Amino acid sequence: MPSPSQPITPAMSEPDSGQALDGIRIVDLSGTVASAYCGKCFADYGAEVIDLEPDTGFSTRQLPPFTRFGDPPLSAMHAYLSTNKHSVLKEELTETALANLIDRADLVLTHDPNQVPAHVSTLSIDWFGPGPYADHAATDATLFAMNGMLKKIGPAEGPPYVPTGYQAQFVGGATAYLPALAHILGCEMGNETRGTRLNTSIFEAMLCFTEPAAVGFFNSGLDMDRMGINRFPPTYPLGVFPCADGWLGVTVLTPSQWHSFCHLLDMKEWADVPLFQSSVGRLEASDLIEPRIRDALATLSAEALFYKAQAARVPLARVPTMSELFEIDQFKSRSAFAHATFDQSSIKVPSMPFRLHRTPPHFGGPVPRLGEHTEQYQ
Repeated sequence: MPSPSQPITPAMSEPDSGQALDGIRIVDLSGTVASAYCGKCFADYGAEVIDLEPDTGFSTRQLPPFTRFGDPPLSAMHAYLSTNKHSVLKEELTETALANLIDRADLVLTHDPNQVPAHVSTLSIDWFGPGPYADHAATDATLFAMNGMLKKIGPAEGPPYVPTGYQAQFVGGATAYLPALAHILGCEMGNETRGTRLNTSIFEAMLCFTEPAAVGFFNSGLDMDRMGINRFPPTYPLGVFPCADGWLGVTVLTPSQWHSFCHLLDMKEWADVPLFQSSVGRLEASDLIEPRIRDALATLSAEALFYKAQAARVPLARVPTMSELFEIDQFKSRSAFAHATFDQSSIKVPSMPFRLHRTPPHFGGPVPRLGEHTEQYQ
């Protein structure tokens, strides 16, 4: 493994001078988290991505948390989504300049394809896509509820915990990027036709996270109550537990993993109990097992246990706090974070999660001021 201070450099080949998506133009008229993340995947790989913004800017500029720089203060979420893009004020372009900008786009991200000339390809990323729910409003949280995820999260009594953030829109944006890129490359190779209307449903994209119990209920009619924190049937133990110096994600599935897990925690007397050889058996006895697991973990280092578990082939995961996030050696070695720069300041943001080696993505990059590139497109 490379040292924690060095990013991974592939040995197979030297990077090319250009980037994978040089010469591609994407215009974003939507300005949502989903369209912005889709655009970010293009921009960080070298495409020319133009945020065609209203005078007040895209709504992502108003999303907390906010940085300490800029006037008004810059949204950290917007900064992350906007590295290496161009910001153009739509109302300040002449009609001719606006028409030329869109006409030369390989793809326009928009909620209303009817406003884009028929010969220009469009991509709409909607909550539900065409169909019976097409006109329904939604949020990331409502989609978590609709695909069954919320039912199992939280204490046994009372309402479930509702995840915060924009996970559903990120999944929708990443999902939309794949057919969008395939379409653009297909047009270059003569296999696709410009003017295609693409659509991605965020709800359908989120179905990849559907809780299995929801499918089971649909097929059998059998329902299960929420069992509480760190109780996700049929797997046990499964969850995040406190250690002496942090938190550890625990997943134990097979009998061999359970056996190794017991030895790591000095619980050898539990390793060969017949009932505990199956995940369901352990779940049935979770009230007996969990106090012993918690007592053992409270005396152990999460980081040391993580590496010991790797050697023993037990899937444990270090769960850093926010203050520890940037110091994890694995994240450092993979350059998981980079700097988004704005004027003379910068913040750390996640890097592109998927990498090409010969044409690597930008790691971080500049964040445009509102309307910064308007004159360039007149």
